[in-house]
Amino acid sequence: MYQLFKKYICGNECEFFLDNFLNSMRDGFMLNKLLRDIDGNPISFEILEINKAFEKLFEVSKESIIGKPITEVFEGMDKEWLEIYSSVESDNTSLQKDVYFKAINKHFRVTLINQTKDKFIILFNDITELVTADEALKKHFMLFEYAKDIIFYLRTDGSVLDANKTAVEHYGYTKSELLNMKIQQIRDSSTLEAFEEQMQISAARGVVFESIHVKKDGTTFPVEVSSRTLDIHGELIRFHIVRDITDRKKAEEKLKYFANYDPLTGIYNRGYLMYQFRKTLEQADIEDFKFAVMLFDIDKFKVINDTYGHHAGDEILRRVANRLQEAVKKSDIIGRLGGDEFLVVQPFIKDTTDPLILAKKILNCISKPIEWEGNTLDVRISIGISIYPESSDNIKGLIHCADNAMYIVKQNGGNSYNY
Repeated sequence: MYQLFKKYICGNECEFFLDNFLNSMRDGFMLNKLLRDIDGNPISFEILEINKAFEKLFEVSKESIIGKPITEVFEGMDKEWLEIYSSVESDNTSLQKDVYFKAINKHFRVTLINQTKDKFIILFNDITELVTADEALKKHFMLFEYAKDIIFYLRTDGSVLDANKTAVEHYGYTKSELLNMKIQQIRDSSTLEAFEEQMQISAARGVVFESIHVKKDGTTFPVEVSSRTLDIHGELIRFHIVRDITDRKKAEEKLKYFANYDPLTGIYNRGYLMYQFRKTLEQADIEDFKFAVMLFDIDKFKVINDTYGHHAGDEILRRVANRLQEAVKKSDIIGRLGGDEFLVVQPFIKDTTDPLILAKKILNCISKPIEWEGNTLDVRISIGISIYPESSDNIKGLIHCADNAMYIVKQNGGNSYNY
């Protein structure tokens, strides 16, 4: 065979031809000679030849390693390769194996070929990028599949290419059902008008937006969607990370509530009450209508607190607020100014008769005894009334006039109302 090869292929230039052939290979080539001890047992192997690809892969020069035992070049490499060689030598075959070289941080698919007695070839195919990509893919799959957030891969028309485990659990659909749906089908119909614009922004620079999604059973929940569009092998793919923000929305509602409402009585606090007062005054100025302001507090409230304790006082304030809500209309504005002071704004009055009727109703609703831990507590209030714009054309003046009127009621024994 060699004579035929020499005759028809390389003639007298076989050494040159073989050298060029080895150096043209992309795989690293290493020819080795087995080294044995005096008893004939393999102890290491000597490097006889390498090609340029091997030099590049292992960052060595041919001159520096040819003729040296493998232990001098790659520490700790001989034991494993002797075991591999032994398995190949026994049945005179070749063997392929994936190996990681920690010293140079590279992965190789190596092929060991038993050439002749005590000589063998090792071919090194660098698969580092392949292994790294595979590991990255595995990590991505783990992150994708077991992420706490819902993750979708979508085509540009909204068709679902993939959905993770969290999506299946959250929406109640099977994976197969989701893969036969469009993302538009799990959005509440009220949000679809904004869909195309959101996707255009996603394609341009990415977008984060809030929406409402619908589960298989028809229930809805608020979500925050982070959307980006990626070009993958010439196809535009949308990547959606969807976060259920139900808890956040509840927390926001609580914060909003406590920002506007008195935590003890559940009616407007001073800040939000004044905001509504200003809006009413501005509206009255534009639309030219009258409104009444009623200021009242609880007669002898301090005595109740001192006698029965603050818990009794708090209970009275809650009951007063509840009874006040029952007495007024939905269009009336009520709130707690602070302490035991309450304020009522009654818009769209025709004349002074309207606030008098309401004041009497409030007085009758609130001035009833309250049972507290076996005690009967008499609750009475004094109401002062002012009228916009007759009494004043500003908030401070209206409250001042109502406060003066309330003071006169108290001077006369309380439990009544007055202008």
